[in-house]
Amino acid sequence: MLSVTATWALFIVYLGALIACGVYVWWREKKQSARQFYTAANSIHWFVLCMTYIGALMSTWVFFAGPGGYYRGGFAYYMSELSYMPLFPVFTYFVMNKVWLLNTQRNYTTQADLFVDRFRSPLLRLILAVTFFTVSMPYAAATYLACGTAANVASGGLIDASSAIIFVGIAILIFIPFGGVKSVAWVSTVQAWIFMIGLWTIGISVLNYGFNGDLFAAISSVWEKQNNWFSYPGPKEWAPYSARFGYPIACAIGWTIMLPDVFIRAGYFGKDMDGQRKLMLMQPALQLIVWTGCMFIGFVAIAFLPDLSGKETELVIPLLIERIISTQSMGYAGVLMGIFVWGVLATGLTSATSHLLVAGSTISEDILNRLLKLNVSPKVNMLLARGAVFALGIGALVIALNPPSLMWTLIMFAIALVMPIFPVLVAALYWRRATTPAALVSTIVGIIGVLLTYHYDLGNVWYGVFGMVASAILMVVVSYMTKETDKEVLDEFYGAMDKAETVYYEN
Repeated sequence: MLSVTATWALFIVYLGALIACGVYVWWREKKQSARQFYTAANSIHWFVLCMTYIGALMSTWVFFAGPGGYYRGGFAYYMSELSYMPLFPVFTYFVMNKVWLLNTQRNYTTQADLFVDRFRSPLLRLILAVTFFTVSMPYAAATYLACGTAANVASGGLIDASSAIIFVGIAILIFIPFGGVKSVAWVSTVQAWIFMIGLWTIGISVLNYGFNGDLFAAISSVWEKQNNWFSYPGPKEWAPYSARFGYPIACAIGWTIMLPDVFIRAGYFGKDMDGQRKLMLMQPALQLIVWTGCMFIGFVAIAFLPDLSGKETELVIPLLIERIISTQSMGYAGVLMGIFVWGVLATGLTSATSHLLVAGSTISEDILNRLLKLNVSPKVNMLLARGAVFALGIGALVIALNPPSLMWTLIMFAIALVMPIFPVLVAALYWRRATTPAALVSTIVGIIGVLLTYHYDLGNVWYGVFGMVASAILMVVVSYMTKETDKEVLDEFYGAMDKAETVYYEN
């Protein structure tokens, strides 16, 4: 579809702008601390906060698996996506706003910092560090892989995916160590607009070229060719009763709250309480825009290309451009393919950079500084922070060049794996009687529960629900069976929260 020169030009221009932004932020923020490098230290304006959050959530799902998922899963799958969105304001109000309040007083850098501040356990830090690191790396590697696939598809197979993966990987290695999380946040804001506008431009264009913009004609076509697309549990039976419960809970807790990169955005980024409230209210609307766009493309694809195989459905967008648009206008098809390439880069790079920063903070802050007690100057500490991110970027690049066969399954597994930590977080924020042994037992048994769920082939519908329930029960039972936490520790932790509530809620 696109020439090799045009495809590489798209990559070079996009990634060049990315690096320029990183260098600019580095020039502006030369005296960053490690906390500022990793979390922006409560300095992100509400608009940037909301856009970087939606950018981090979307990953490469938007332009690959998303439309293909709705193609195969049907309207029931779309409804299961929508069902978790009303939960986001609830969890943000009662949980993540509390995290934000604490962070204004306690100055956390990593996700584990809050848990250890409450339970004072190095072992808990180690367990959480390993868990958060484990869930971050597959995401970063998957986005590299998606960017390489986009170059290969857009060029009609003339560009080898591996060469594009290496190019993207090198660009990210240059970008992140310069600007840190502030450059990621600003770039994510622009990238979020790119992929949302691109998504709807492609969907509306295909409908216009295929059905002259007549949505009802497209609905009639789908009804005639595959009317079970509108039914429960859908064409591939992705929405049985178990999945209608398990999947929304996994998304509402594992995906939008507990994944480390979104946790840090919701809890550590925001400049003020007004920003937190806007995040709470705007995210469901932004997610609705994105998921409806993905569903719309999957729906239109059923109308035009009703017999795609499972693998082909992940390439729904380029297939629609090639088979529908290009037959009527090669020039416009080329423009849409360019939008597809930039859309993949926008969603992919936002997610990859976010997860690499989190993985880097886990290594440099949780492991080296907190657990191994590495005592270095602030300047050396920043070198360690940048070095950790650089090294992990190389690691993600290696994984992307030699991806495991279950790469995409690993992403959903990552969402499930962090779900059992949620009851520990809630107990830490609200329950003085919660104890350190309970936090350890709940976390360990909950994670083992998730592993067993996948071992017995229940993870594809229940995800981390069983592990999370086990964690919640054990948090209560073990807390009552063990000695209460020292009053001094509790007073320090909850006193910080009370102080923050006095400052921000009264104002």
